[in-house]
Amino acid sequence: MGFFSDLFGNNQISDNIPAIMPTGAIDQINRGILPVMNTDKILMTKGEKCHFAERAILITEKVSKYYEGRSNGYSVKLTKHVTYRIGRNKGVPVEDVTQIKTKGLIYVTSKRIIFVADKNAFDKKCSTLTACVPYSNVVKLQFGTKTFTLMVLDGRIINDVVNMIVANS
Repeated sequence: MGFFSDLFGNNQISDNIPAIMPTGAIDQINRGILPVMNTDKILMTKGEKCHFAERAILITEKVSKYYEGRSNGYSVKLTKHVTYRIGRNKGVPVEDVTQIKTKGLIYVTSKRIIFVADKNAFDKKCSTLTACVPYSNVVKLQFGTKTFTLMVLDGRIINDVVNMIVANS
C-alpha cells in the first residue's frame, strides 16, 4: 500500500470473502443436518438457534438520473426581475447505475435472517421470505418486494440452510 492509500483509506472493497464458518458445520449442512452455532454477536429470542454465520458483502445499486443534451433559444428581459425564455431543450434522460458494496456478517437463525453491518443492515423474519435464489458466490433473498443481493463464499449453502429451516417449521 502507498502513503496516500494508508492516509486516506482505500474506497475499493475487495470481493475476497474469507470463510469464518467451521468446515464441520458446512459438512453437516451438506449432509442435511442443521448445525447449531454459539454466537454472542446477535441477540436471540427464547428458543431461537443460530444455524449459519458467515462474512458477506451486500450489493445495492444507486441510480442517479440526469439530462444530457443541448438547448437553443434566447431570453428577453421584461422588467428588472422578470425574464421570458423562448426556445427549446433537446435533452435526453440518462441513468447512471453504480454498485455500492457493504461488508458485514450474515446470520441465519431458526426464526430470522440478519445482516449486521455499519450501513444497510437488515433483520428479517424467515416467515416473510418469498424467495431464495442461490448462485455460485451470490445469494438473492427476496422479502415481499424488497430483494437483497449478498455476495458470499457459496450461495448454495445459505439456500440449503433456509430450505431446512422452512422444512422443519
